Amino acid sequence: MSPSASSAAGAEAFPEPEGTAASARDFSWQIAPATRSDHTAIFQFLTAVFQGPSWDEFRASLEAPWYEPGRRLLGVSGSQIVAHAQQLPRTMWFGLAAVPVAALSWLGVLPQFRGRGIGRRLLAASEQAMARRGALVGLAWTRDPRFFCRDGWALWGPRYLSQAGTREILAALAARGLYPRPARRLSIRPWRRVELAALVRIYDQNFAAAYGPLRRGEACWQWLVERRGYDQLYVAIHGRDRAEGEEFEVPIVGYAAIRGQRIVELLTDAGHPGAAVDLLVRACGDAIEGDRYTIGLHAPPGHRLHRLFRAATDGQTGLEPDGNEVLMAKVLHPLRLIRTLGGELHARARAAGLSTPASLGLKVDKRTYRLELTDEGLQARTRSLGTDYLSLGAADFCRLLLGYLDWEAALCARRVSASTPSALAVARILFPRLVLWHPLLDDLPAQV
Repeated sequence: MSPSASSAAGAEAFPEPEGTAASARDFSWQIAPATRSDHTAIFQFLTAVFQGPSWDEFRASLEAPWYEPGRRLLGVSGSQIVAHAQQLPRTMWFGLAAVPVAALSWLGVLPQFRGRGIGRRLLAASEQAMARRGALVGLAWTRDPRFFCRDGWALWGPRYLSQAGTREILAALAARGLYPRPARRLSIRPWRRVELAALVRIYDQNFAAAYGPLRRGEACWQWLVERRGYDQLYVAIHGRDRAEGEEFEVPIVGYAAIRGQRIVELLTDAGHPGAAVDLLVRACGDAIEGDRYTIGLHAPPGHRLHRLFRAATDGQTGLEPDGNEVLMAKVLHPLRLIRTLGGELHARARAAGLSTPASLGLKVDKRTYRLELTDEGLQARTRSLGTDYLSLGAADFCRLLLGYLDWEAALCARRVSASTPSALAVARILFPRLVLWHPLLDDLPAQV
């Protein structure tokens, strides 16, 4: 979620260079929640600091199902807004768990007021507000990760993108006998508003047990399609299509949202993985007709189309980080998050054949946690570590819980240490490196 042209909202903090800080006594200011009467002034502030969003995007953001003016915190001096940050509450799928999260967006300070610690105080106030409202994890897309790292946030990964020439992709498909499709059974056409339930079904089917996607209820989907963060939304239909006015249900087995030269979301029904090829062919055809000869794909890292893109470039390019934005995360309620992940952690232990009872202590700076596994489940407490425990810092603790810890690098750098070999073995079973994915469609700016 960033203030760039490719996202809907942004977490872009401004560093306060050392040696340039002005005295806080130079002026008085306070942090206050926004109200609806502040919207015009907020839009003017965002335009001055970020050169965006557009008025259409700002207006669309006010219609989001989770929007509340009070989730914006303002730094105010007299009648002037000098700083701003917004919290966006969502629910994130994380394997078997549904984790309440909050995305921090549009964190910024007017240029003439930087260097006074305002941004850092607003960040701390936003963290407190997110935690108070029940978020277990804070998220922020940013181009300045160092600002967040100083307050205990941890890198949680970039978005990934594959790119290739459209004609090269079609040639790679032809070499595999997939283009043109013989005895074509699928038809591709623009999505119709009455078919919203199909999008909900396919999205949920793909991501209900994934790590990182945000939940989208029907109200969220309604907002996304009204907001139009995409140029075109196609559906793949298996069997007979419905003519205008007919009422039978169309068998939609996939969809693709396209923005410019990128496929920003492409998902298919589990029984029709081949629909991805038909949707890709349609996207390539549209690109060629529009005199655009390259196309990009945002999809989960393991998606088979990434291999096709690599083949189309003779292995010269592959899955790469998209731009210079990274996702930062901070655990706001450690014990509650561990308990929320209890079912997921217990399932990992059972799948690995871990003998129970078993326990693992976590020593995180000056705090301690104890995880106890039995046949019935997992319990977590703040108590004595026991003999089997890990020692690690807050940032690696965040990455550990959220599946982004590079075990070899952390152990080699001695950022993580284990009291016993058993502690390390249990920790690696409970907290493996996961395949994370954050769909782009939620964050694209409006085109209403």
